[in-house]
Amino acid sequence: NLGDEAITLTESSVAAADLNTLDTNTSGSINAATVTTITGTAVASNTAYASNGIAGLGDEAITLSETSAAASAVTTLNNNTTGTINAASVNTLTGSSGDINNLYSSSGVSNLGNEAVEISDTTLAATLLNRTDNFTSGLVNASDVTTLSGTVSAINSAYSSSGITGLANEDVTLSDTTITAANLNTLNSNTTGNINAFTVATITGTASATNTVYSSASDSGNGISNLGDEAITLTESSVAAAD
Repeated sequence: NLGDEAITLTESSVAAADLNTLDTNTSGSINAATVTTITGTAVASNTAYASNGIAGLGDEAITLSETSAAASAVTTLNNNTTGTINAASVNTLTGSSGDINNLYSSSGVSNLGNEAVEISDTTLAATLLNRTDNFTSGLVNASDVTTLSGTVSAINSAYSSSGITGLANEDVTLSDTTITAANLNTLNSNTTGNINAFTVATITGTASATNTVYSSASDSGNGISNLGDEAITLTESSVAAAD
């Protein structure tokens, strides 16, 4: 005849899985006010916090047990407690670059910095990708990304980084209004996708490099689109008439 009892816990440290099992065993309220540390996965810990049957939680330290964690789950957990989340067990983070960056910059999550990262974004600002790369010494897998946006400098930085893998065929949407021909040609060599240069109003560089940009013009596929009415600032003192 057990199943509806109120429970008052006495321990200071509890496994999230045990707390959730106890919650399913009774329809009574569980007073967890003595608990100062919860151990287990982010998902299991979040289940405990979300339960209407468990009271007295909100400021516990969390010790994660998983090796691979979804950034969204850890973010939810970070919002559920004012205590510090020890993520030392985590060696892979998955999710959007924004969620992952927020975890790295959060004072509520400790022991991050060398994880492999798997980005789930399909469209991504290069600044966010570069920021993720700077947060971890592990490899950042960006193979799900199909479109990169931002300045040519930020995008080329992502392509040149040894810490980012899975890039080479992305479409690119530039935000520059003034751009060097050399940087644009480098970008075109970095991806087999199309580079949308509709924001570009001025191109600077040598006549040869600038002509290479225009010879790469393409409405779609491998090449540079939306060029044709840019102001050109040449940087050489002598130029061949043919150029």
